[in-house]
Amino acid sequence: MKRQTIILSMVLGVLCTSINAANVTQVGRYATVDNKPLAAQINPLLTVQQIHFPVSVKTVGQAVDYWVSYSGYHLADKSKLSESLIEVLAQPLPQVDRNLGPLTVQDGLEVLVGKQVFSLVQDPLHRMVSFKLKRRYQLALNQSKRSKV
Repeated sequence: MKRQTIILSMVLGVLCTSINAANVTQVGRYATVDNKPLAAQINPLLTVQQIHFPVSVKTVGQAVDYWVSYSGYHLADKSKLSESLIEVLAQPLPQVDRNLGPLTVQDGLEVLVGKQVFSLVQDPLHRMVSFKLKRRYQLALNQSKRSKV
């Protein structure tokens, strides 16, 4: 009876190990990693990066292009961007933003264009990003346009 218990324990141990082996890979004597993609591999905008923009990057738009260049994403075509966003992208890059990160690509984009003014819009199918003016600023912009007329 004792021998059967030991054999049964060994068989169960081997079965449990083989079932679990499909989900993990041993990378060291005592270390294993799960066999699943990282969140940043599923959504590259969640990649954490830190960048010191070169001197050649002078505007917010150039900084946005540089910031997303390693993610596989790109900024939407200029013809699809709003006037207010085009104005922001043409502005000089603030000195405080020359060293950016460590931040996710998504957070860095929002910081560069103004998180309080714009919301990030993602198109994962085309790996494209754009920005939408937040509602309260859109309302203010519309009121100022009406008062000028």
